[in-house]
Amino acid sequence: MKKAFTMIELIFVIVILGILAGVAIPRYLAMAQATHESNLISFVRTLNRTTGQDLWARSLHESKNGSIKNLTSPEDANFLSKYISIPQEINASSIDLSSCGINTYNTVMTADVSITEKEYNVTCKDGTLTTAPYFRLIRIEDDGSTTVLVTRD
Repeated sequence: MKKAFTMIELIFVIVILGILAGVAIPRYLAMAQATHESNLISFVRTLNRTTGQDLWARSLHESKNGSIKNLTSPEDANFLSKYISIPQEINASSIDLSSCGINTYNTVMTADVSITEKEYNVTCKDGTLTTAPYFRLIRIEDDGSTTVLVTRD
């Protein structure tokens, strides 16, 4: 009667576990990165559909010609969090709506690379009397090229 595993049986089990780990771990990491990207996409879409519209209306009400650049003073670091929950992926200290571009998109916040594993920027084109501000999400690839993930519908 056999009471223990042979050495060759143990080696086969270890090899199979190694192969499974080699396949599963990269997939898990890719799934985590995709989850963070989805959170950022949802956040920017919410900025465009609701928060940006609210800020634009406030700007028009305060006779600031639709511009959201001057709605807050630099001392009020939590200004945007009064309107929307800031996801963990966004580096809260990077939020600066005063950087919104007049006729171009300028970066107004960045993602925390230690969480997202890739570099993401949220850019903004400021509002006018007739057009609400618009936010875009940009992913910066490893080679320096950019991919726009959220663009005007």
